[in-house]
Amino acid sequence: MDAKCPECEKVAILDDDISNVKCPHCNFETDYDSYLEIMKDQAINMASDYIPDRPGM
Repeated sequence: MDAKCPECEKVAILDDDISNVKCPHCNFETDYDSYLEIMKDQAINMASDYIPDRPGM
């Protein structure tokens, strides 16, 4: 399976037993639970960076 690398944003590989994520491009490697936490934190940061440019918000 494929996953998005949180470091270089290229395609990383999720192993068949869904326990490890490894990027062949930048050598990022972590277990799946840590990967989910990293990606969750990135999504939260992206959402908090979005500030509508409208009066009254």
